[in-house]
Amino acid sequence: MVVRWYLAAFNAVSAVGWAYVLFLTASALLNESTYAYLPLRFPWSFTPTATNDLSRYLVSVIAPYVPPTHSASWSVLAPVQTLASLEVVHVLLGLVRSPLPTTVIQVSSRLILVWGIVARFPNTHINPFYTTMLLAWSLTEVIRYSYYVLSLAGAQVPSWLTWLRYTTFYILYPLGAGSEALVTLSTIPEWKHRRYANWSPEAWAKAAMVLIWIPGLCIMYLHMMQMRNKVLGRGKGQKLGEKPRDNRAKAE
Repeated sequence: MVVRWYLAAFNAVSAVGWAYVLFLTASALLNESTYAYLPLRFPWSFTPTATNDLSRYLVSVIAPYVPPTHSASWSVLAPVQTLASLEVVHVLLGLVRSPLPTTVIQVSSRLILVWGIVARFPNTHINPFYTTMLLAWSLTEVIRYSYYVLSLAGAQVPSWLTWLRYTTFYILYPLGAGSEALVTLSTIPEWKHRRYANWSPEAWAKAAMVLIWIPGLCIMYLHMMQMRNKVLGRGKGQKLGEKPRDNRAKAE
């Protein structure tokens, strides 16, 4: 029982945190103005010595329609996403039944984006794909954590929330993963005319990460499709609105 209530509290805090991230991002988009809560630069941050033409072109196409939201959202995004690292601990301790590989992929990729990319490369702060990434993340997590809170509390999960939990990933996962890859890509130096020969090991690592996002998305997609079939499918799947089977805690 203690574990169940701890997990319920964890998911509730996470749901509220992501709802606030969504609110700040949406407000910045509507008002086209941002409010700085934290410095845009950090002691360990630096501006890349080069970028690439492809990223500049993609940003120039999207930027007129998607204003920057970094200064409005960063001070909340950073701690909320860092808190999600506890999800890996929960799996390792056997507190939840989520698959370890998919949990590690999702949490680690986001932590790399937040602290390894966005916190270190100021040019990402005005990148419109940072904004689309945040929209995908926050919408996904508000739905997911709210779903788990109700499940752990023993409440009846509304059918519409169950449907959102196992359907919105069709759009939000590609949007989120694609935005993550493009934000990372924007920090990679130019590769034309064999300039990649002068890349640092970090640049090569980031290039590999961009390529890994494709199979990573496939893994997450297949996992969610399987879960959707179990919950919303026919036959062995539970009825829509029924208490979810993928409870976040083992039976006491």
